[in-house]
Amino acid sequence: MRIETFKIEKQYRGITLEGTCRVIPPSTYMITMEKPYKGLAKAEYFHNNDSGYSIENIKGRAQWELGRLYEQFQDILYDYDKYKKLLDEWLPYEEKVQQLKEEVATFRQGADAEKTALLDFHSEMLERDAKEHFYDLLDKYGIMPLSLSPSVLQASIRLIEEEFVKPKIEII
Repeated sequence: MRIETFKIEKQYRGITLEGTCRVIPPSTYMITMEKPYKGLAKAEYFHNNDSGYSIENIKGRAQWELGRLYEQFQDILYDYDKYKKLLDEWLPYEEKVQQLKEEVATFRQGADAEKTALLDFHSEMLERDAKEHFYDLLDKYGIMPLSLSPSVLQASIRLIEEEFVKPKIEII
């Protein structure tokens, strides 16, 4: 296995978006925005990538995703209160699911093959339940598109609070 890394750049509505793309050929990549909002990240996986690995296809997709990350951040910034309420409702649920997954990991030690299979299924269903709950919250708060991920929401809220919400203190 190898990981390829390259810089990506996209002109978007008069702004230069910059980031880094890391690729595990042939089908997994992650982009991390460096400018203008450092730290926003998104990972993607190409399903059924039978046509073969193409760095050019991934570069194009990564540039497009960089623009989507920027748009999502702008949406969250514009309607911060609504997104913050969603995140505040989501985090306790996510913490509960993570605790249940930790219990599964502990119980897995010393489990036989039959129990391991059941535990694997249980873990997958916990993950699925968490995703469905997040999508239910998106629907509850009237947020579209449904492609927003919890990690992008968390990172965006953190960046907004660091840059725009929390007052800056100057030491004189």
